[in-house]
Amino acid sequence: MWYWASAIEAKLCSGSSVALVGGGNSAGQAAVFLSQHAAKVYMLIRGPSLAASMSRYLIDRIDRTANIELLTHTQLTQLHGTPADGLAGVSWQDLRSDAVQQHALRHLFLFIGADPETDWLRGCGVKLDANGFVLTGSAAGADAGASALLPATLESSVRGVFAVGDVRSGSVKRVGGAIGEGANVVAQIHQHLAVA
Repeated sequence: MWYWASAIEAKLCSGSSVALVGGGNSAGQAAVFLSQHAAKVYMLIRGPSLAASMSRYLIDRIDRTANIELLTHTQLTQLHGTPADGLAGVSWQDLRSDAVQQHALRHLFLFIGADPETDWLRGCGVKLDANGFVLTGSAAGADAGASALLPATLESSVRGVFAVGDVRSGSVKRVGGAIGEGANVVAQIHQHLAVA
């Protein structure tokens, strides 16, 4: 299972069928890129079309690419395989007919959006940007307390509350970046606890 589509993943799935879940521009770009390497790209979206979530030029490219099959009103329902052997197949369901199809494939790409699930933070003092991502460091602003210190680079507007990875405003939205931020925040938490 992949959350991006680079040359490495394209080489790994060369000549095989892949499934890609998502209907935004990133998903469209990945589908077009993967279609140059994979035998077949199944593109699954829950909605009726790509029009509401994707640029027209990408929709046109997908329409013109013979080995991309767009499956509208479709959702992923099951992964098949074992921890030892990895992914062996996936199942998806047509939401109109409830028909379920199972496909033997070893590569699944997830491009399911970048909307942060941060509504639960509203009202607790943690500042969010216009898109709902957690502001950290200088973007979070100075503490209203007597010290008026800026938060640490991964600290939110609430002292002692930190954010890393995709939920953080300004992050690169990549697993590797989140891992690096996670490692970095440990030192910041220790520093915060030492002075608290």
